[in-house]
Amino acid sequence: MGETAFLPAQHPHGHGLTPPVRCIADHCAIFLDFDGTLTHLARRPDQVVVDGGLLYLLDDLYVATAGATALMSGRNIENLDTLLRPLRLPAAGIHGAQRRRADGEVEQCAIPSTLLWRTWMSLRMRLRRYDGLYMEDRGCAFAVHYRGAPAWQLSRLRAELDTVAAASRGILEVLEGAEVLELRPCARDKGAALERFMTEAPFAGRMPIFIGDDQTDRTGFEAVARAGGMAIAVGARVAAPWWLPDPGAVRFWLRSCLEMGH
Repeated sequence: MGETAFLPAQHPHGHGLTPPVRCIADHCAIFLDFDGTLTHLARRPDQVVVDGGLLYLLDDLYVATAGATALMSGRNIENLDTLLRPLRLPAAGIHGAQRRRADGEVEQCAIPSTLLWRTWMSLRMRLRRYDGLYMEDRGCAFAVHYRGAPAWQLSRLRAELDTVAAASRGILEVLEGAEVLELRPCARDKGAALERFMTEAPFAGRMPIFIGDDQTDRTGFEAVARAGGMAIAVGARVAAPWWLPDPGAVRFWLRSCLEMGH
């Protein structure tokens, strides 16, 4: 898994302290971003490979927390299920526009199919002359990955997406992530999804821990702060009170917490 055996005590730029190893089984609810947190980022999302070690870790977390472990991703739930088969964890997909509760019921933001089709076609037409882009249709949201794109294109790219979002008349908005711009439903985010999870069994009454690696995770950090939980940033793209350097360190910390409960 590439786990880190030694963790620095503090982020080199003061972004947070390394979280203490603690028993998480009996009283914690675990919320985990996926790309950049549990796996290293790839140039394209379809190039991410999930290893058996991650599957075993997530399954062990799910069992140890009595089901109070959820994924919080920009990917849609269907894509997460494909990557993590045979696991089907509680999850918030598309930054909260989708949510699968612990009982398996799925909630999804309803957007007119005609608007989604017009938005997708507009993106394809506007961005056809840009180099180094990978466009992803997530169902009720769209992502434009620009890893490898020339830097001079980026301000123009943001302007193009702002124009497309404006045409939705307040239904879609632009969200910036790690070398990705996304058009997603307004008023849906990871923090709101986390708070909904925390009103339901088996999450209710537990202390939330949220781990994420970029600006799209800030609302999740804010939600756990309001609930008296732990916000843990990964890498240098976003700050939180606690910090881990990379996905290997995340896995090592979570495994250490599980072993403390034995």
